[in-house]
Amino acid sequence: MNTRHDPIRPDRRRAADQRRAEGQDSRRAEGRDSRRAGGPGYGPRLLRRAGAASGLVLGATLTLYPLTLYPLALSEPVSSSPLPTLLGLLLGLPHGAVDHLVPGWLGSARRLPVRLAVLLGYAGTAGAALCAFLARPAAALLGFLVLSVVHFGAGDEAFRAEREGVRPRLRPFGVLAYGGPPVVLPLALWPEQVDPLLERVAAGSTALLTAEVRAGALLLTALAITVTALRDLARGRRGDVAQLGVLTAVFVVVPPTCAFGVYFAAWHSLRHVARLLAADPANAACLREGRLAPALWRFARQAALPTGIVLVSFALLVWYAGPAGTLPAAFAVLAALTLPHALVVAWLDRHRPGGPRDVDRPARPPATRNRR
Repeated sequence: MNTRHDPIRPDRRRAADQRRAEGQDSRRAEGRDSRRAGGPGYGPRLLRRAGAASGLVLGATLTLYPLTLYPLALSEPVSSSPLPTLLGLLLGLPHGAVDHLVPGWLGSARRLPVRLAVLLGYAGTAGAALCAFLARPAAALLGFLVLSVVHFGAGDEAFRAEREGVRPRLRPFGVLAYGGPPVVLPLALWPEQVDPLLERVAAGSTALLTAEVRAGALLLTALAITVTALRDLARGRRGDVAQLGVLTAVFVVVPPTCAFGVYFAAWHSLRHVARLLAADPANAACLREGRLAPALWRFARQAALPTGIVLVSFALLVWYAGPAGTLPAAFAVLAALTLPHALVVAWLDRHRPGGPRDVDRPARPPATRNRR
């Protein structure tokens, strides 16, 4: 038997491996061209527009505040009123109204029993959160604030990943950089306006938020913002750096009740609705053709009933609690809905179908087999 090494076979294997790698590069290039031409990249295009719109709204708020809102903010009753926050929460309420449909869009809950299980699980989680808030309001409020930081930051990280056509990869500093400003900055920089509202929501909650806790959270948030901005600058993402700067500046300059109301409606909710429009397979054809109105109308029909149920429940709570209980009732409803909503969004981030993201995923090295 001839056992000498054949120099031709390794050359052939290398040539075959090179052809496979070139084919993968070609398919990725075709996917990028398809996205530019209006093919599977309709989702990233929609997210880019939504991101630009949310940044413009916050930038306009920051610019117009000294001219229009600042004179009103000098009035103590106006600057400490929760009305702007409540208005923003109501405007942003529909962004979580189709949570029960998301698993079905991604193919995991298309059968009726599974859909019913999702609804029951959602309602049960919301009910448990509401009971916790009513039983231990101060501790529940603190947990709600921590959950809000994670939920807001993770949402923005996933939004940026989908906009760029890559799979979401939650970086702790990135999550804190985007989730810290709407929660940590008001607590640390505006305590004279935030603390009375927190005490109205849950008596004794401010005792848990000591000066040391707020200072440490502020320091970590500033560090996360700096690291994220420098990382984005190194990657040439100047637009993301500008938007992060605007987001931070709004919560530094504008009173927190107004800043959070604008943020929740025009930034967090708007961006999440854009992700939902891209995730719904029924919107694929119209979004691919550049028609946004049919997708928005479909979303409005889907969100109408759940939003109406929440609004009626909120009205009944306000009627039962009276004017003095409006703010606690609003936050109790919000806290009850936030926990299951955050779980659904986290599930969405993990199970979002590949589509354009798979195009830009680095190719695996070609497998080779050792032959004698």
